[in-house]
Amino acid sequence: MQTTSQQMKAMAVDEFGGPDKLTLHTLPVPAVDAGEVLIRIEVAGVGIWDAMERDGNLAYNEVHFPRILGGECAGTIAAVGNGVDRFAVGDRVYAQSFMNGKGGSYAQYVVVSEKTVAPMPGSLDMLMAGGLPIAGLTALSNLEALETGNGTKLILWGASGGVGHVALQLAKRLGASVFAIASGADGVELVKQLGADEAVDGHGDDLVQRARAFAPDGFDAALVLVSSDDVQSTLSLVRQGGIISFPNGVMPEPKAPDGVELKKANANPILFDQLNQLVSIDQFQVHIAQTFPLEAAAQAQEAMKQHYLGKIVLRVSGE
Repeated sequence: MQTTSQQMKAMAVDEFGGPDKLTLHTLPVPAVDAGEVLIRIEVAGVGIWDAMERDGNLAYNEVHFPRILGGECAGTIAAVGNGVDRFAVGDRVYAQSFMNGKGGSYAQYVVVSEKTVAPMPGSLDMLMAGGLPIAGLTALSNLEALETGNGTKLILWGASGGVGHVALQLAKRLGASVFAIASGADGVELVKQLGADEAVDGHGDDLVQRARAFAPDGFDAALVLVSSDDVQSTLSLVRQGGIISFPNGVMPEPKAPDGVELKKANANPILFDQLNQLVSIDQFQVHIAQTFPLEAAAQAQEAMKQHYLGKIVLRVSGE
């Protein structure tokens, strides 16, 4: 039974378009049906997929307005629906709200299926947890597609980005040796701190030479998280029988050399338990580049067009 107020603040669009279409609304708190939970949001992650939805490029379900954006969040359980026994009111959780029929996470509350929710790892605070769901699930889905394990030699494009810096830490926990390609000197410094075996700037002239020296017999796997003219030049260094993986949104899509398998993998909530286990192994960092209040969601999306490392998030309430 719902015990919250019946109204909430939310950043939503009344029509598709630019950042100016994203405005503050007062809307009803969604009803909780069987198998669902209501989350009081403290932090919401901001991703490029949110801007694509705002533009109308991700009209993945029946279009109705106002449309609340936001694909991920962290907060506390405010109510549970019938049949939900994994969570109780007051539990600290993080969740994926992408492609969610009852609205996204740019709001004080969100209702999602319990299948897209996980207990918040004890090693993370709300700020970090709010930026982790899609990045973590996308990273882990791709690392699984690459069959990452002990001794895997992995070349990682976009290592200092939202998904990339998470993928780097997960790959190290899975036993991989990681050649991390980051953005800028600050990106190189970040991925070194996060455990990269070697870190290089993606704009450096010696990129291919250093990659060859790192894996003279070829890389076992490549994870491509960015679009760059230089990506293809390094993918030829993946050995015969190796694998290249990438998620939706990487355009143009990478091309695999002959004898190398190409896979696409996206965030899969079924991996939440495994993600929690890996995150809890050691100190884990979700690098937060900038925080914005809920009402500044449009500015947060605009900030993604500039150089930044890690994740951008909205502080909705709480910590």
